[in-house]
Amino acid sequence: MANPNASYYTGVNPDILNLIPNTAALILEIGCGAGALAKAYRERNPSAHYIGVEIVEEVANRATAHMNHTLVGDITTKETLDALDKIRCGKLFDTLIFGDVLEHLYDPWSVLTELRTRMAKNGLCIICIPNVAHWSLLLQQLRGRWDYTDEGLLDKTHIRFFTLETAVDLFNKAGWHVLDAKARVLWPEKTNEVLKVFLPLVNQYGIEEERLWRNLSAFQWVIRAVNT
Repeated sequence: MANPNASYYTGVNPDILNLIPNTAALILEIGCGAGALAKAYRERNPSAHYIGVEIVEEVANRATAHMNHTLVGDITTKETLDALDKIRCGKLFDTLIFGDVLEHLYDPWSVLTELRTRMAKNGLCIICIPNVAHWSLLLQQLRGRWDYTDEGLLDKTHIRFFTLETAVDLFNKAGWHVLDAKARVLWPEKTNEVLKVFLPLVNQYGIEEERLWRNLSAFQWVIRAVNT
């Protein structure tokens, strides 16, 4: 089992936090960890009803202080979906959150499709997802490496890998409409230095410079999509 004290259980992603509408009424967070995001958001909007699903029981138990309801379970199973339906009592969610979760699922397409049926019209989905096109992974491959780690882009528990384009395809195939995407850029000075090395590819392979810069610089993508 993953370390229950790892930073991805206890940290707050400010880019996700700032995208949650201040008027959200019924929020569902998949992979809620120890409830840090819920705590931070409910300090802004105490009236929000916040439900979290977390597969690691020890971590989920710590989230209960910050949630209206915390479910211990795997969102890909009927058992967890049935338990979720009992809690929501027929109400539809207006906000759905996946903070670095979808890449851990065998079939994120089905999960996004299934949960969309429990969303209000124009309900918002916010995800953060690693970018497999990041320059650090390209450098690894140039060296003939693809080394899994305990955390990060090549977390050894990652099952699926996405670029921005394929993440948008993921949403589209599940029936969502993507509104926008924001790049999370780490180590900006190093990123600028490395990307200058790749710029000659722009002319040689007919790649737009802006597109290459965008795709290689993003460590993660934070994407908003709506249930139309």
